[in-house]
Amino acid sequence: MKLSYLLAALGAATLTTLAGAQNGSDNCTTPDAIAGQGSFSFDSTLATTGPEGQSEPLCFAFGSNAVDSDVWFNWTADATGIASISTCASLLDTKIAGYPAGGCPVVAGTAIACNDDSCGVQSAIDFACTTGTAYLLQIGSFPGNVGGTGTIDIVIASSATNDDCGGAVAIAGQGTFAFSQLGASGGLEGQNEALCLFFGLSSIDNDIWYAWTPSLAGMAVISTCTASVDTKIAAHAGSGCPTPGTSIACNDDSCGLQSEVQFSVSAGSTYTLQIGTFPGSSGGAGNMEITVSPPAGNDSCALATAIAGQGVFPFDQTGSTTGADGQAETACYFFGGSMIDNDVWYDWTADASGTVAINTCTSFVDTKLAIYPGAGCPVAGSAIGCNEDSCGLQSQVFATVVAGSVYSIQVGTFPGATAGSGNLDISITGSLQADDCATPDVIAGQGTFAYNSTMATTGLEGQAEVSCYFFGSAVIDNDVWFSWTADATGQASVSTCLGAALDTKLAVYPGVGCPLDGSSLACNDDGCGLQSEVLLNVVTGTSYLLQVGNFPGTAGGAASFDILITGPVEPGTPFCFCDAVIAPCTNPGTAGNGCGNGSDPAGANLTATGNADVGADTLVFSATGLAPSQPGLYFQGINAVNGGIGIVFGDGLRCAGGDVRRLGVAFADPAGSSSTAGFASTISAKGGVSLGDLKHYQLWYRSPVGSPCGALFNLSNGYTIQW
Repeated sequence: MKLSYLLAALGAATLTTLAGAQNGSDNCTTPDAIAGQGSFSFDSTLATTGPEGQSEPLCFAFGSNAVDSDVWFNWTADATGIASISTCASLLDTKIAGYPAGGCPVVAGTAIACNDDSCGVQSAIDFACTTGTAYLLQIGSFPGNVGGTGTIDIVIASSATNDDCGGAVAIAGQGTFAFSQLGASGGLEGQNEALCLFFGLSSIDNDIWYAWTPSLAGMAVISTCTASVDTKIAAHAGSGCPTPGTSIACNDDSCGLQSEVQFSVSAGSTYTLQIGTFPGSSGGAGNMEITVSPPAGNDSCALATAIAGQGVFPFDQTGSTTGADGQAETACYFFGGSMIDNDVWYDWTADASGTVAINTCTSFVDTKLAIYPGAGCPVAGSAIGCNEDSCGLQSQVFATVVAGSVYSIQVGTFPGATAGSGNLDISITGSLQADDCATPDVIAGQGTFAYNSTMATTGLEGQAEVSCYFFGSAVIDNDVWFSWTADATGQASVSTCLGAALDTKLAVYPGVGCPLDGSSLACNDDGCGLQSEVLLNVVTGTSYLLQVGNFPGTAGGAASFDILITGPVEPGTPFCFCDAVIAPCTNPGTAGNGCGNGSDPAGANLTATGNADVGADTLVFSATGLAPSQPGLYFQGINAVNGGIGIVFGDGLRCAGGDVRRLGVAFADPAGSSSTAGFASTISAKGGVSLGDLKHYQLWYRSPVGSPCGALFNLSNGYTIQW
């Protein structure tokens, strides 16, 4: 989570004059009147908690919407712009909200801003204001904390001249254009574009607008890479305010925290540019660079360059556009998207039968490759191979080919990456028997089993299993197959943890022969570093189909897997652990835990006991390593966020998401432990679970002491239950 407020940027410490003796009214029907900018004292020592403003959705934090010990002010703005109202100079654990004036907020949903912890345990809100207009301010405490005395600081920043898409500044041609987002607000337009979904958010904060007319036709590159602002930018066709769903390009982080978009343009046409920030970041000033390059000759699949045989073939994406073909292939879904940007096309004729390896590994471009049967533009869904990152940021695909047949090769870039030039290396070797689920290698019993997926292709089977969805993709690349018969009854562990340096991915299916869709018994991506381990109950003499492959985009190789049968498995599987690589503020937890907190650097650990059976649910979640005596929210989601790695959220990682259900709030005991044992309903009833559902769980807890990132909240590891 990125938290910033304009008050800090403007230097609120310069506002030293106390503007009156008002201390706030305990009743919203008689708020104390204040006006203008400055510091205003408040005293909530004897304040009660009224019924108004206690159910605002915007005020939901750490399991509660309430604002305790609240006092009220009727504030009149003395300027038009963005009002920043904060209690950052106070010592109390505050929670504040702003409403339109005109009486008590008796109807939930009327708040225009609300915040709990913005600067330590103090609060800050921003909202647009108009000269002479009054606003109702609610100044209170986090639920359970006592009131006291403090100050609220108010400043107003002027809005940017092109803060509204209806007032976009006209620019033309190529070059460097200065921009300033200071005083800009986040409007309603361009806030829900699918192309703008990055790190779980589609919104663009502090956005300003330009109406740009190119003087050349070709590929336009709009970049803020030289700026220091944490930008997010979008482009829309035409002039004026954009219609929802019409963005033609969007990017958050292309060059560090800065942004770059590329899209095809026509000379003399107008395009609307939205230049903002990542949600929660502060606006600023910088430069926007615009260039236009003419399109490549093989920019269209209908004009593909003909090549044949094996060897090295140069490619050049300079000036290429992103066409409509080959943009929604399931096999190409990596890191949250199937798109292939800046693509150029080749019609390649195979000179031998076998497995073809096509790679850009010797290039410096961040490439993405796909191969299709036949020449010309491909049929949707027909990709027989696709890859993003196999050798660093470069790509390698494998496919079974027949001598004399023609195949269409799409050479592009990862979405948002810059086009460039490089080499396409093509070679063909013999086919691999275990590469097909119809002809698996037959194995039995327990022990270590060697395999080699160096030349394995990625088949069609076992590529869309819900249980295999990790890090944005269900695909298992370079997969080889084994028909395995168990020699004992119990819990089987199938693992590449000891025998592989590869980035593996494993799945197990019942029976023999190619698996039916949705039939996987277990699947795992990163169970032990980049290697994998699955656990499942097996019966002696029964056969199971093993799919051993790689995380999408990584290369195959020679390795081994181990099979061991022991006792029963726990009701679910922990996931999303905070290691040193992903920890937001150098606060990794102990292996298997969430990120470290100020009370326990080992981090919180979420586990479960009982029976995860919808008809006989005895499941109980328990957590340790929490901040003592602080509240925590147990919640359920349908997705493993970011493929199970999670995304940074406060002092920790958000691991469970999608259709979030709040299971209940539990306070940690003095030892830092809590559980769902005292909840009135079962987990399945509270979460609306049906038989066969795959659900993900996590604990979001308050951690105000020694907060590593200053967010004052953290999360446990995730936990997956197959009901």
